[in-house]
Amino acid sequence: MKEVTLDRGVVSGAIPSLVFRRDVSSIVFKRNPPQPLSQAASAPARDLFHALVRRADVDGAYKSARTFLNGKLAEAESLESDLPDEMAALPQWLEQRCARVKAGYRAYLADRHAGQKARYFSCKAHALHFLQSVAPSRMVEGAWLYGFLRHWREAKFAPLCKIYLRNLGDGDECCNQVKLYQKLLDQNGCSDWYGLDDQYYVQGAIRLALGRHVDDYLPEIIGFNLGYEQVSLPMLIAAYELSEQEVQPHYFTLHATEDDACVASAIKLLKSLLDAADDDEERQALLHRVNNGYKLHQLGLDIPKIVASFDLQKAFLATIQPCAAYLERAYRIDCMERGIRGHWTNSLPLPLLLQQLCNEGWMEPDDKGRTRLWHVLERESLLPAQGYQQQVLLDWLAYSQEYGKHLQYADVSDLVAAPSALALTKLETPEESLAGGVNESSNQMDVMDYVIRLMSPLVHHTQEGLKAARVYKSILEKGSELYSQHYAFFLESDQV
Repeated sequence: MKEVTLDRGVVSGAIPSLVFRRDVSSIVFKRNPPQPLSQAASAPARDLFHALVRRADVDGAYKSARTFLNGKLAEAESLESDLPDEMAALPQWLEQRCARVKAGYRAYLADRHAGQKARYFSCKAHALHFLQSVAPSRMVEGAWLYGFLRHWREAKFAPLCKIYLRNLGDGDECCNQVKLYQKLLDQNGCSDWYGLDDQYYVQGAIRLALGRHVDDYLPEIIGFNLGYEQVSLPMLIAAYELSEQEVQPHYFTLHATEDDACVASAIKLLKSLLDAADDDEERQALLHRVNNGYKLHQLGLDIPKIVASFDLQKAFLATIQPCAAYLERAYRIDCMERGIRGHWTNSLPLPLLLQQLCNEGWMEPDDKGRTRLWHVLERESLLPAQGYQQQVLLDWLAYSQEYGKHLQYADVSDLVAAPSALALTKLETPEESLAGGVNESSNQMDVMDYVIRLMSPLVHHTQEGLKAARVYKSILEKGSELYSQHYAFFLESDQV
């Protein structure tokens, strides 16, 4: 193959033109089941999630991802499924699913216009809790398709690559899913989601794990795509009620008017997979694996369960807990100054301390609408920063007369601890996670490998990742005619 000549002259070890193969896929259509599925103990979802996005101990993380996936697929075996058994029934099934979403949303709007209360969010803190809780899955949107990028020369996988690119906004910062969601979190003071409980990480960990093992779990990924709804009824309801709580819902309605290309591509790939089967028994085994992948969406917490997991009383206690020692000391001093003796001499459990403060009027608003509790926390710089925790404090104080009555019955044994410094480590920057770039001695596969690494769920939302997405998109759409100028682009950059 001929060499590519750049403006600077012939490059040593220059890269040959791109070749789009039309031969047998390098992803073997797995017609035999993987290792027997087992519910043996695997790494917690949160630990696996952070391991996969930090790229620490890559081999160990990938092995844990496989164990995790097998465990979750074993869980999915016993779940119910509405996925049709026959290919021919899929189009009608999809139409019916879409119709149910539309009808359900129309009924919801009719109920709201008739005066029914909000179905999901009781207050703004509830809405912000939702934003934080869905972050582990939203911040890795489309990650289950990432592994297909390495098969950029195979036409059958091009639609899936394009879907992944769409999640990246095709390299446009204004449309990149992760960038948009991070902006939404930042605007509402909800960026400290890294220490959430394990249950909130299940779907995010599944997406990351699938994306790292596309060669071995192709049928399951097809099923996962079939179960993925760009816009579901719970998402539409959440978007409507977020807007009511003055939270911009644009992210959740971004694809409301788009066709579900993810599902359409999955159906085409499923047809190819089934056509390659040797007999009906093998075909049924493949469909069983597809169905298990479809049922993965039922694991972890869905939107209604996340909404139901919010408890303003517990959220308030968790917010106040770091200040408990100071509040007790401030209350003792107050009692001493007023010459009051009582139970304040002994250490009180947090709920009873707050109950006593309620009885003493610390939760009553002054003429400016602020309570004594607020002023004490503000004076000592203990007031939570603007965002979710401060909103919890505001919303609880607004209903303190109601919630205060039940403080003595509150259970603090399972309060969520403050996220650790390790848990709050954000996704890495390209400099931290990607070693080396390309140079004049890089060959074609070296360059493409670097481009693809920059498009990983770790960094595709950075400026470097966005540039790489634009390069990949051009290569995918226009082929080798533009390859030399893209290569020159990389060489002329210090490091993309």
